[in-house]
Amino acid sequence: MSLLVLKFGGTSVGSVERIRGSAEIVCKTAAKNRVAVVVSALSGVTDLILKTVSAARQGEDKQVAEQMQLLQERHKKVIAELFKGPERKGVEDQVGAVLKQLHDVCAALLLLRSTTPQIMDAAAPMGEKMSAHIFAAVLRTMNTAGEFVDSTRVLVTDDKFGDASPDIEATAKKAHEVLTPLLKAGKVPVITGFMGATTKGQPTTLGRGGSDSSATILGAALGADEVWIYTDVDGVLTADPRVCSDAKTLPAITFSEAIELSYYGAKVIHHKAIHPTMDKGIPVWIKNSFRPEVAGTEIVAKVPRNGSAVKAVTVVKQASLITLTTKREASFAEIFGRLFLRLGHEHVDVLFSTQSSSENSLGLVLREADTDTVVKLMERTFRVEIQHGVVNPIQVQRDIAVVCVLGESMRGTRGILGRLFSAVANANQSVIAVAQGASELNICFAVNASSADDVVKAVHGEFLSQHAARAEA
Repeated sequence: MSLLVLKFGGTSVGSVERIRGSAEIVCKTAAKNRVAVVVSALSGVTDLILKTVSAARQGEDKQVAEQMQLLQERHKKVIAELFKGPERKGVEDQVGAVLKQLHDVCAALLLLRSTTPQIMDAAAPMGEKMSAHIFAAVLRTMNTAGEFVDSTRVLVTDDKFGDASPDIEATAKKAHEVLTPLLKAGKVPVITGFMGATTKGQPTTLGRGGSDSSATILGAALGADEVWIYTDVDGVLTADPRVCSDAKTLPAITFSEAIELSYYGAKVIHHKAIHPTMDKGIPVWIKNSFRPEVAGTEIVAKVPRNGSAVKAVTVVKQASLITLTTKREASFAEIFGRLFLRLGHEHVDVLFSTQSSSENSLGLVLREADTDTVVKLMERTFRVEIQHGVVNPIQVQRDIAVVCVLGESMRGTRGILGRLFSAVANANQSVIAVAQGASELNICFAVNASSADDVVKAVHGEFLSQHAARAEA
């Protein structure tokens, strides 16, 4: 029997109907395979928990009480609709114990009026704990042996609270100790997503995309045959269907393509979550829990070219361009080196950069949310140079979008750049900045944010419409 790790996101467990539907998927899959399940919190619950903790830190006891009431009522309603008799009482007690833990944390914060990353990492995943208890119990009502597993017992991380990294080797040891006996006994472990623990047992969270990462980390640790990520879309699409009505689901993409798609705006799987399975060569499927009959998209090491060299077009709509210019007598290599070192220390993601040696200028294109932080960082780093006129005042251009065209088959294919920018020109738009990766996997360029949709439509039409497919055939 194959060993599969199935992960269900917040929308897949967002209501009674969705929980039942996702549980049915697990039951059908478990009839033919060994299955481990990773679940997120019910949709919206994690945000509400963080809001409650924040209110406690600020001493807003009334708001804390109101939001704790909302959390209790939300889960109580779901449990009442899903369970009857003794099973209901058991789940209510399990969920109630988690809510009690959260209440105690908030009570302490109301007195302390401060928090720490360690406290946040203990509180934030409590939604996953409640969801996993509920999901495991639902499986049992469907005659599948669901077993709740707290991932702090299994997933080992470093101590970077809020954005921890896994220790795959230590996790593999724990996973085989805790999960393998359950799987051999025919049970389905239901594991809390988003969280792990240090070697000392301190709870940690995995940052953005943490629940997806939980699934791929455990898949790699267990040596799973495949990891299935269930979300609310049919798979990875050639473009945002809200922008391009003729966008199609891709049957397969490579690990590298998935990382690039995620990094540049496709909200299907977080790019950090790809690496554990990529390193082990374990296929990952992106599937739709709302339409389980649809095959989805497979993410694998290598995909044969079929059709256009361009696989997809994606966009980051809220971006900015920061330009740093030095005087000619300055050592701009040294100045730029200092800048990138600081950006690395601050863990700032740059979408792409451009350099002009003749003008001694560097352009950084990054997400709008990082703009003010980076400008202040640059002003501090080069305070003396700016005062003495060695570095010009930092220039910022906001309201831009970054369009990314990608596909591994673009490598070595002639004419891509010409067709790309002809399509942009035909849409009566201009390009602010452009960069192509040395691997030729992607081409990124910045345009005015107001024109982003028009540019994406034009590029998608050029490479991925039915007309384009016929032309390349």
